[in-house]
Amino acid sequence: MRKINFLSVLLLAVMLLLLMVSCSKDDNGNSPKDPVETKDDDKVVINADGTTSNGSIFSAVDDDNFYLDYVKYSVEEGHLVVSGYDKLGLKGKAHIVSSITYKGNTYEVLSIKYKAFYDCSALTSITIPNSVKSIGEYAFGECLGLTSITIPNSVTSIGSDAFERCKGLTSITIPNSVTSISDGAFDLCISLTSVSIPNSVTSIGRGAFWGCKRLTSITIPKSVTSIGGTAFRNCI
Repeated sequence: MRKINFLSVLLLAVMLLLLMVSCSKDDNGNSPKDPVETKDDDKVVINADGTTSNGSIFSAVDDDNFYLDYVKYSVEEGHLVVSGYDKLGLKGKAHIVSSITYKGNTYEVLSIKYKAFYDCSALTSITIPNSVKSIGEYAFGECLGLTSITIPNSVTSIGSDAFERCKGLTSITIPNSVTSISDGAFDLCISLTSVSIPNSVTSIGRGAFWGCKRLTSITIPKSVTSIGGTAFRNCI
């Protein structure tokens, strides 16, 4: 009789243990103590220990300048600008984020500055967030490996020669937020075959598409009232 009671108690204890383990996990088998990993690629928090909320690689330069996934950001008048890149680290795809929390302050990324990615031949594609309002002069100049880029509707200004000599770029869509295409913006983009110009554009600058010898399709809307000299020169 004692043997039967002992086995019954042992069996009951095992069942209670299994029940406790089962209740300590959620429907996916994860313990509540283990956070479910989430990522937001456009809004990043840089922690005090240098880790980031989305696993991006962070490297500080000083209090106002740092790298995130080999893209350099600089604090400027209460916001962030993309000011450069790590020449050894940045290869292939690049992703610009819309906001970053750094040293307790949250900054919005508003612009890509002068020559920010200039001569980055290893760059093949880039994502620009809707927070960016302007792309500076020569920002992507001579990015020979750049094959695709999407410019968001938030961008109202594209500087002169912004994409000059991007020889691998095959197509470009200009958002309807842009009112003018600056001088030399796409000159010598020799692989460019088509361009879509929205009705918001009123002027096309001098040499804007100069030397785009493979350009076979372009529609210029009635909104364009001025076209600079040599804008389409050597587009055979």
